[in-house]
Amino acid sequence: MTPRSQQRGFTLLEVLVASVITAIALTLGYGAINQVLLNRDRVHAAQQRIDDLQRTMRLLAGDLSQVDSRAVRDVLGRGREAAFRADPRGTTLVSLTRGGRTSFAADVRGSLERVDYALEGDKLVRIAWPVLDRTQGTQPRRRVLVTGVRAVNLRFLGTDRTWVTQWPRADEARLGTRPVAVEITIETDDFGKLLRLVEVPG
Repeated sequence: MTPRSQQRGFTLLEVLVASVITAIALTLGYGAINQVLLNRDRVHAAQQRIDDLQRTMRLLAGDLSQVDSRAVRDVLGRGREAAFRADPRGTTLVSLTRGGRTSFAADVRGSLERVDYALEGDKLVRIAWPVLDRTQGTQPRRRVLVTGVRAVNLRFLGTDRTWVTQWPRADEARLGTRPVAVEITIETDDFGKLLRLVEVPG
């Protein structure tokens, strides 16, 4: 056995030094873990943002690529609205009749649907109407597609290969007329301008 006089414990100074080293190591480890979690959250938020923008573009392009020539009755029932209508001076970016909607046997609406797009503040909103010929009491389904939008600009290519920002054009009286193509520009706070060109069937 070791004599009692030769047994040696830790001094107070050694305990303090060990405690300080342990505290520093734990602090560094916590900081590293916290930074990893913050980076993960930023990456996830950025990926979600990209997914939202891509989904918005796909949905808008899908609606534009299935435009139908069916005009609708105006909300007051006094006249007709064009199948495809856009006016940068109004609150609605574009209003259109689209085909391709899934329809069941008991659904009297058929495969056509009336859809509007509007920019409300920094939100791009899709508005789907339950009937084509709506009244003032008709309630639509509203869906916010993406936020953080500065501006949405649309240009329309006519059959004479000229671009305009309003449709139908001033010289076009037919309610069923559609542009040849639509240029979509979405300007966002974080990704700048996103551009897409969509061919319209006709």
